[in-house]
Amino acid sequence: MSGINKRRRSRRISRIEDTRTLQSRGPPIRIVKRDGRIEEFNRIKMINSIRSAGATQEEANLVTSRVSNRMTRRESLPSKEVSHMVTRSLSHVNPTASRNYADRRDRKLAYDNRVNQLSSEISSINQQVNLAANRIDNLDSQIQGLAGRISRIRQGNYRVLTHLETKQASLSETWASLSPGLRNQVSTKAEIIRSHTQDLQQSLMSKMGDSSYNLNNLQDIESAIPGLRLNLSEVQNSVVSELSSIEKAYEEINKDLTSAERTLSIVNGASFAWEEGETPILAIKAKDLNNDHEGYITLTNHRFVFEHEKEIALKKTLFIVTEKKIVRETNVEKPIGMVVRLAQGKVGFFKGAGLFVEFASEAGLPEMKFDTSSQDADWAINSYNYVLSGQAEKELDLAAPDVAKEKETLQLISCPVCGAPYKEKVYRGQTSVNCKYCGSIISLKH
Repeated sequence: MSGINKRRRSRRISRIEDTRTLQSRGPPIRIVKRDGRIEEFNRIKMINSIRSAGATQEEANLVTSRVSNRMTRRESLPSKEVSHMVTRSLSHVNPTASRNYADRRDRKLAYDNRVNQLSSEISSINQQVNLAANRIDNLDSQIQGLAGRISRIRQGNYRVLTHLETKQASLSETWASLSPGLRNQVSTKAEIIRSHTQDLQQSLMSKMGDSSYNLNNLQDIESAIPGLRLNLSEVQNSVVSELSSIEKAYEEINKDLTSAERTLSIVNGASFAWEEGETPILAIKAKDLNNDHEGYITLTNHRFVFEHEKEIALKKTLFIVTEKKIVRETNVEKPIGMVVRLAQGKVGFFKGAGLFVEFASEAGLPEMKFDTSSQDADWAINSYNYVLSGQAEKELDLAAPDVAKEKETLQLISCPVCGAPYKEKVYRGQTSVNCKYCGSIISLKH
């Protein structure tokens, strides 16, 4: 067969294949790119890519028709699979062009991967310098908010931890003297880095359209990145060195404040009435394992309280509860001084942190075991020691000196009815005792 006849036959086959493709064409075929993007199949784009590998127009039309016919059987295909289909089909028509196509595909893949890597590195540097600047802004906002947070817990009758005001004032003063210089220093260096990253990204975008897929064309961008990283490291180091001590001081205040805020949110729904001169110290969620009761432990400067939280039915229709609400009921209420030990430990093979509460014999209660978080158990023990050490009362006395002076004048407890002295042990937090002689109630409130 002559060369002319071969070309005629090739054109005829191509026209037949194109006709079949048009006849079987259904919904657009989706091509899933390597980066996850989805594109509709573009016949012209495929023909051009085959032609660029050295195939003739007729060969490109023929291969494209064969490949597209196979593709119509599926709704979507990975671009990698489509590429291999082209390579195999082209190898039967023009082996040299097939090798060129595969080589160009591999070079394009390597080039695109490197472009994506460089773009990701540049974006990461830009994000990290923004994070360094934002770290200053976030800390500033947090420090500025401390005064309002402290004011709110005081309004909620949380009167202990009086060191919060002193620490907050000291921290705010230190930050006011440090932050302006630090902001200016970081802002200047950050702006230089942002400008460089923007230039590199624009340069990279222009190189993405390079059809030679030559990795050497990216060398200037690659060589600029180490300098950017060095500048970023300088910014980060200056921020860390200046902020570490400030952030540590903030976290110490924030930890106590967070505990106080959570305590107030819990005691706002308390089922017990507050006594004169009483203030909450800590409230945590816990489960009484002795009675299988979910609820809350509250420690005040006067009492240890456990409330059981339960669900009660308000309305039933045909024995089905249609209305219900959650209520709290005080199960245990004892003077804080009657708690002789709080300890943390395991409460079972499969349970988490446990809190063990032991009472004085006069309380008439067995040791209570609670399931709670490890952090809450630690806070409960620390708060208990804070009260028992007398530190809480000292702070309250300093805040209310008139009350402290009145306490000092009390030397002897005597019965208001029979006048007999009361010489038994009085536990911290007790508000009344019974006279051993006449049985009258002796109030300990002052």
